[in-house]
Amino acid sequence: MDRRRMPSYYNGAANDAGSAVEDFGGGRNNTAPNGDGFDNPFEDRYYGTTPRTMNSSGNANNAHFGGNTHPHAMASQNEKERLEDLAHKETSKVVTGGTGGEGNVDKGQHEHVEDLETTKSRRCWVALTWMLTCCIPTPALSLCGRMKRPDVRMAWREKFAICVIIVFLWFILLFVIIGLGLILCPKEYVWTLDDIAGHNTRKSSYVALRGTVYDITDFMKQKHGDSAYTATTDDFIAYYAGLDVNASFPIPARVACPQFVTQKDDPNYLFLYPVQGTVDVDPNDEIMFKHTINRDPTSKELQDINFYAKYALPVLDKFKKGGVVWKFSWVNSMYKDQSQYWRVINKEVFNLQPYFAAAKNDLNVNKKYNILDSRLETIMDQGGYGTADVTKDWDAINWDPQTRMANYNCMKNLFYVGDVDDRQSVRCLFTNYMLLAFACLLMLVVLVKFLTALQFGNKRRPVPPSKFVICQVPCYTEDDESLQKTINSLAGLEYEDNHKLMFIVCDGNIIGSGNDKPTPRIVLDTLGVDPEYDPPGRDYLAIAEGSRRHNIAKVYSGLYEYEGHVVPFMVAVKVGTPDEANRSGNRGKRDSQILLMSFLNK
Repeated sequence: MDRRRMPSYYNGAANDAGSAVEDFGGGRNNTAPNGDGFDNPFEDRYYGTTPRTMNSSGNANNAHFGGNTHPHAMASQNEKERLEDLAHKETSKVVTGGTGGEGNVDKGQHEHVEDLETTKSRRCWVALTWMLTCCIPTPALSLCGRMKRPDVRMAWREKFAICVIIVFLWFILLFVIIGLGLILCPKEYVWTLDDIAGHNTRKSSYVALRGTVYDITDFMKQKHGDSAYTATTDDFIAYYAGLDVNASFPIPARVACPQFVTQKDDPNYLFLYPVQGTVDVDPNDEIMFKHTINRDPTSKELQDINFYAKYALPVLDKFKKGGVVWKFSWVNSMYKDQSQYWRVINKEVFNLQPYFAAAKNDLNVNKKYNILDSRLETIMDQGGYGTADVTKDWDAINWDPQTRMANYNCMKNLFYVGDVDDRQSVRCLFTNYMLLAFACLLMLVVLVKFLTALQFGNKRRPVPPSKFVICQVPCYTEDDESLQKTINSLAGLEYEDNHKLMFIVCDGNIIGSGNDKPTPRIVLDTLGVDPEYDPPGRDYLAIAEGSRRHNIAKVYSGLYEYEGHVVPFMVAVKVGTPDEANRSGNRGKRDSQILLMSFLNK
């Protein structure tokens, strides 16, 4: 049956409306002359048993096919009145938004626009789109981008917003890979005693002094000391490079702890605690130079009781490299296994071995060397109980802030040797573990795919297929070359020709960029369909909203020959309703999929 839709600008109210409604009819199992059939979702709402065409005056005439006239010459008067009522009702339901269509509808025609309620998710997405593209003015898109229509501009903004979101996600990924690790574990310039020991040559000489690392490579090449004690470069390298030199710079207890050691206790600043790190440097060695107040009476600098803070540190700070760190496991082993007084408070390491060695000496008659608070001595000397970390015990001591600070400063000036090395802690290795987990997951996926792809045993020849398959090809604005390659590729598949069907859906009567004819015409010419053949339009319910749910498609079928293959094909062209002016028939790929599924469900 040949049914053509009448353009909306034709005159004649009753006949026009009746004929337009009749185009929706045809029953559920209507069959075209070529044998194809489509479900008609409007079968319960309209009568369309009489095929009609429209003449220029708007009158409905009977259609003839192959010389056969339809058994009903024309509809009765009652049928015509009923059709008019149904058409009027349907028109009142569909047409709710007036005319227009973004302001560029062809002259002499008008497109019905329906006002649909915008969903909440759509409103949120539009708001986000405008927020991400607010810096791009609309006039720039109209003038520079040549986007005159508001819907085209909005589509461009949405695509740009998606690109911005993708770039933002890239930055989040880079932050997780790079930035998160730096935040959780900031980069530290620290060295262990083993690291320092590796810098003991003339070209690279490091030393550790009271928890700080210094690069003395250039310093030792310069003149240093005074005329009486001028050190040579070789002696300096042989003795100091790569070592902990705390013993070379002893600090009088009266200077380090003025609250606990008074002038009466030490009038000549001779009260010293020999502090070392892990290297036992003999303070009495001939090469060893001790920077003490009585070492050189002719040196004005050494006669200053604040020699270390006033003269030594300002010079050494120019060569400072970083801090000294100790593995907690090693510090804890010194305390638990070696019975050494190595303790940790708030991740700071203190070597109190010289203090307790002097305090427990038999010569300490009047407890002269017990300068720290007795409560602090108690938590420092626990006889191997617990761990080397006494931070909780330190915080639990109930004393005033002045006393706490005085004891802390005394320990820091005399016995501080560095910090706990936490570079191997879970906090610092978290990002490494996370990246390793992702890598393992990817490797697992690759391994599973590899194992599933393995074929064990002898390779068997494929069994000839016995199932029917449908190869669906959605088309929109492709060019003739890509369509030709796709169709030939499907036709040349190593599959029984009589068991496969090429189902091609042309999503609208669209002319793609660079094409000189619509996409459906390119497909039909490729398949060899007669250009004069024009099948009837078939109504169906599309995946859309409002009046766009109604769509019309034309169906072509035949056989396609390619390199000895003869493959059946079926082409469904969405032509749209006469009311559509822009992208007529286009409903999207999802609608094309549903169209095929409805074909299979007949």
